[in-house]
Amino acid sequence: MKTLGNDFRGFLQEVKAKFPTEYVEIDKEVSGTYETTAIVTKLEMQKRTPVLFFKKVTGTDFPVVVNACASRSVVAASLGVGKNDLSDKYLHALNHMIKPVAVSGGPVQEVVLTGDQVNLKKLPQITYHNTDVGPYISGSIVMAKDPDTGSYNCSYNRLMVKDEKRLGIYMTPGKHLGQIYEKCEQRGKSMELAIVLGSHPAWCMGALFIGPYATDERDIMGGLMGRPLEVIPARTIDLQVPAFAEIIIEGEVVSFEREDEGPYGEFTGYSAGSIKRPYIRVKAITHRNGAIYQDVCGGPHRELLLMSTIPMEPSILHFLQSNIPAVQAVRCPAPFTLYVAIKKTREGQAKQVLLTAFAADMQVKHCVVVDDDIDLGDNAAVIRAIATRVQADRDLFIIKGVSHDELDPSRPEGIPASDKVGIDATAKPSLAKFAAKPKVPRDVMDRIKLDDFVPGLPKRQKD
Repeated sequence: MKTLGNDFRGFLQEVKAKFPTEYVEIDKEVSGTYETTAIVTKLEMQKRTPVLFFKKVTGTDFPVVVNACASRSVVAASLGVGKNDLSDKYLHALNHMIKPVAVSGGPVQEVVLTGDQVNLKKLPQITYHNTDVGPYISGSIVMAKDPDTGSYNCSYNRLMVKDEKRLGIYMTPGKHLGQIYEKCEQRGKSMELAIVLGSHPAWCMGALFIGPYATDERDIMGGLMGRPLEVIPARTIDLQVPAFAEIIIEGEVVSFEREDEGPYGEFTGYSAGSIKRPYIRVKAITHRNGAIYQDVCGGPHRELLLMSTIPMEPSILHFLQSNIPAVQAVRCPAPFTLYVAIKKTREGQAKQVLLTAFAADMQVKHCVVVDDDIDLGDNAAVIRAIATRVQADRDLFIIKGVSHDELDPSRPEGIPASDKVGIDATAKPSLAKFAAKPKVPRDVMDRIKLDDFVPGLPKRQKD
């Protein structure tokens, strides 16, 4: 099964042709101030997350696409696999990375704007919620490189539109982009970066990889695509950029200067307030003819949450299994929360997994470890394991003051750290010796056909 297209517009064309119920083109003009978010929200209330192509957005010539990565099935299809094989596909890409290849030219530079031609206000101005300070760019991949090794880092960072040529940027403290910026500041230099809009889902999933600092996420993009990412030199900075992106914003993060950034409604479901942070001085905007602006609706919406979950789960699973083979599966059911299933072979193993999980990603704040008889996709089953297999004084522990995402609204003000909570919800001393689970015999379950006894029962609709 092939990937859906080789770039963003190719992906959209194939979704439209092959998944018509997951693709909607909207002819009526909409405002970027709240209205696109309102449409996304109303559809989510109906448990619908189709790709939305807004042809006319007030104040701009660029059409806007949201929800490109809001369906697990569509993302899986874009990578050439079924929904149930998505994690395996990601793990395969981690083990079979493909480095980018330089090409002589690309359509992303069909239009080149520099100097006085640069005007961020001509791009779609999207304000998501009533707590946002103003328009933000939330659907872009930010690319930068380490000043020592030249290794690239790709990440998603919210970008506040300050004026025609400046963007505020939020870089999570402790994450890789922030570390690159710290290195640049130590040298008294600005950090060059490229902001990529219009990315195939494989590029999006690759950019969200969680792992070692030296890993070049562009290699993971290639592994997911089964072909190298094609890159060309940027026009005003020393970076390579995707040749077949829709839009590239070239710029530099100024050293030792800070300005107010925020507030902005985050994935936690709460608004992050205004803090003085670095900002970007934009040097150029390049784009394809007829470029499509890719957006990801800010806040706790399906696309943003799914985009982080799809790569986070296999990335953490890969890290855990590399250290503890007993780990069977992981799931991220909510922000800062991780479930892990293990085939426990000895006492103390669950606590070893908990400690390793906190090291896997700084965002893990609450972690629950269960036996492999628990379906991690069933929250009720996990809660039942906590209720029946946990004694608090034996199975719950707290690690005080560990580095954590400062977007957590519960953390102490001004402190980018949090207490981490681990829960060992495995059966003691082992699953084999724990209380037996009552079950209807398998032969009876196979023999009984519900329609023979309760005819005409309506089928339950799937979410």
